[in-house]
Amino acid sequence: MTKALPQFVLKNEPTAEETAFFQEYGYIYYKGFFDLQTEIEPVQHGIHDLLSRLLSIKGYSLERQGFSLGEFDSGLQELLKKDRAAVGQLYDMCKALPCYIALAAHKKHEIVSRALLGSSLVGFAPRGYGIRMDHPNEEKFLTQLHQDYISQLCSQHGVVFWSPLRHTDQPLGPVKIFLKSHKDGVFPIIKHEHSSKGLQIQNEDALRNRFECITPEVGVGDCVIIHYLTLHESSPNLTQKTRWAMLSRYFDFNHPSGAAYGWKGGIQEGNFFDQVHPELTVLADAGSP
Repeated sequence: MTKALPQFVLKNEPTAEETAFFQEYGYIYYKGFFDLQTEIEPVQHGIHDLLSRLLSIKGYSLERQGFSLGEFDSGLQELLKKDRAAVGQLYDMCKALPCYIALAAHKKHEIVSRALLGSSLVGFAPRGYGIRMDHPNEEKFLTQLHQDYISQLCSQHGVVFWSPLRHTDQPLGPVKIFLKSHKDGVFPIIKHEHSSKGLQIQNEDALRNRFECITPEVGVGDCVIIHYLTLHESSPNLTQKTRWAMLSRYFDFNHPSGAAYGWKGGIQEGNFFDQVHPELTVLADAGSP
């Protein structure tokens, strides 16, 4: 569903009102969180240049528009049709852009995380940042209903910053956020395999019906911040352009959940949900759906 959503503008740090909103609903939307010229455009320009480099290496001569904020990935759809594996290479290349890494670890993230989590000591999840690419009418890699904690495991008290590089309206596919679901703690999962795609929230259809769902349209430079325990999932991309989004994650060192098992980190570090929470894990081959 769509509805009018409150939007906040970050000053120096989150206000008491903003922190209370986040703690109540499990998310917050900041308008103009990043500066378009000094923070967003360098990342987009980097993607444009990487795509040019990749096309040159592959020997592909594709018609491309010059760089602009709206067409920084010109030629990508043609490459998708021609060489899907090459687009996978581009995905990995983009995560190595120094301008993006600097933005993912920007001081403002730490300031906001401390305020929203109510913690004096937060950590940056070193394998919890990246740039997502969700291509038109390609549902295989969409993120299923989940809590970020399930694949992160550094602490139950954390935040993920989600900011698009292309204006994300309803056809492009906003993230679906299930309000106040973070208040119910960690949900049991059905383990099909160790990968994040193999960890399915138990009774997911019932949970979708239980919590109010919003799909906020998010502009370039804006940022949606979601609690680690807030249920959310991807929407399909119904346009002819790729949906790009930057993500970074921060967690609370002071929360007892992380300290209890030494802030293990998650799947990327070789740690798995069923090892930390066997009491919340149901094996798929044990008769679960």
